[in-house]
Amino acid sequence: MKNGSYFIPREQIYPFMNPGAMNNEEGLYLFWETNPETAQRILPPPLSLADPKHPIVMAYVVNIREPSFAPWYMEGGIGILCSYGDITGIYFLNLQLSGPGALTGLCSGREFSGLPKKICERIVVERTDHFAHAYIESKGKRIFKVEIDIGSYNDLSMEDFHRDKQKGAQERGSCLLFRSENTRADDGRFMFSAADLVNYDTVTDYLSWEPAKIESIIMEPSLDDPWAELSVVKLLGAAYSINSNRVLDISPIARIEGNDADNLFSYLFTGRWDRSTICTGHQRYGQF
Repeated sequence: MKNGSYFIPREQIYPFMNPGAMNNEEGLYLFWETNPETAQRILPPPLSLADPKHPIVMAYVVNIREPSFAPWYMEGGIGILCSYGDITGIYFLNLQLSGPGALTGLCSGREFSGLPKKICERIVVERTDHFAHAYIESKGKRIFKVEIDIGSYNDLSMEDFHRDKQKGAQERGSCLLFRSENTRADDGRFMFSAADLVNYDTVTDYLSWEPAKIESIIMEPSLDDPWAELSVVKLLGAAYSINSNRVLDISPIARIEGNDADNLFSYLFTGRWDRSTICTGHQRYGQF
């Protein structure tokens, strides 16, 4: 059997993340209004809610069948529609991954983009005719479970919100993310010394976008993965989609330093790490 090497000539590495693409991903995309006070409390400065009175949550659960950088893997994410200056996009609170390519997807997303990714036990997406369901299991809890009926949205406002999504359409979009730098304070405490707010600029090519009605959403409370914090105030709608998404650029748009950067730790911790890193008593059995 041929052995690899810890040295690879630079020209052979050129295909790495050129581009970083999630091709032929298939699954559910979901939208609902959540509690304004909760949304404001968990959204880090200097971001602002796109609609402070009616904050919109976007979640998805998909099978990424042909990523350009890894074997296939399953992914689910949850975020809030927000803005910085004239840029509107999704601020992701957490993404969960499972499957053969999950670890590569996690490492590349966290290291290069600042995406708050974790590995979970199981993600399922299934469709039969006009019915589809999905769920995410993490640390023995089913943190997200959804059922949809494909045909029309829950709320008519979604018709206008998604009017450009159809077979053959292409859409440009932004995620607003944080990439942090860390150091040790004078007292030895781990801290964020600086952070960049970045525009994760992507384009999506739609092979399909089928409007759907959300029949039910159930989120089990979890200390480590509290998707249930974004409670449903009003169901807006969903879609079942097959699409390909690729990263165009990841560009810094604001520099945050000093105490302002360290204060971001309160907002960024849970999406990336578990409470076992900050408590004295912790143990889990039988997860794998």
